[in-house]
Amino acid sequence: MNTTVAKHSLEKAAEWLMKSEEAPLSSEEQAQLEQWQAASPDNTRAWLRAQRLMGQVETLPKDIAAAVLNRPDNEARRVAIGKLALLLAAGPVIWGSYKTVETQQWTADYRTAKGEVQDITLPDGSLVKLNTATAFDMNFDRHSRLITLREGEIRLQAASVNANEFGPLRIQTHEGTLSPHGSLLTIRQCEGTTQLAAVKGDVHVAPRLATATDDKVIQSGYQAQLSSYALLSSQLITPETNAWIDRMLAANKMPLKEFAQEVSRYRHGFLRVSPDVENLMVSGSFPTSNTDTILTMLTHTYPIKATQHLGGYWVTLEAV
Repeated sequence: MNTTVAKHSLEKAAEWLMKSEEAPLSSEEQAQLEQWQAASPDNTRAWLRAQRLMGQVETLPKDIAAAVLNRPDNEARRVAIGKLALLLAAGPVIWGSYKTVETQQWTADYRTAKGEVQDITLPDGSLVKLNTATAFDMNFDRHSRLITLREGEIRLQAASVNANEFGPLRIQTHEGTLSPHGSLLTIRQCEGTTQLAAVKGDVHVAPRLATATDDKVIQSGYQAQLSSYALLSSQLITPETNAWIDRMLAANKMPLKEFAQEVSRYRHGFLRVSPDVENLMVSGSFPTSNTDTILTMLTHTYPIKATQHLGGYWVTLEAV
């Protein structure tokens, strides 16, 4: 069954939703809404999604829910309409997941929003840099120092400590436990895998569902990818791995589809790549502090254009 709804119908449904929440519709406005719904099947489907979405308003991200219910000014309204249209495009299955994601982010001990980078100092003196959309918990005592990475990416510069005050340092991810024997490493929680780079010193790796004999040691200067069962790969650290520390995204012959996924980690909204250019190879260094600049650099360097919809919240990269 095709559940795709035209973008212009989704955007108009978002506008009507905002309008109906601001004040009761007049009889004339109600007639206009009904006429618009009847104009096409996509309009009807878009409005049905909008009504169902309002039934789950408590699951919306805080900024969107507040914009819908609090009568925003013109700029906030434009942004909220774009976000609402994206939610309507995603459909009901996605709406409920926002509550889980938001709870995971905001109940963490340390966190960053999308596009934000932050430096913190832990109680033992260790330094942590959090990349975009990152969340982790911390449990330190004289027996153990445990960092649980919920999502995102961190660089950890481990401090030398008094063994009488703090226990051994461990980092736990969805896939396993990392025990650094050095002073500097980076860890990224991906979907189904953990990526780590042992920048200075070795890292002992214990996959969550593997036997003790499957434990591995990642040597200093190497990076690795870990599943819940085993070590999937190990190779020398490349400049692209930790470019994010300098707020850069480095690519070396990276397919445009994969590159867009990396950009999306820092960008609000939806970034789509047309199938006819998804295998275009991208190389270079790009500033993650401004994803619009990244898009401009792409369109000036490669034979592609960035078509914007929904006030810039939906961007499609396609052939010129």
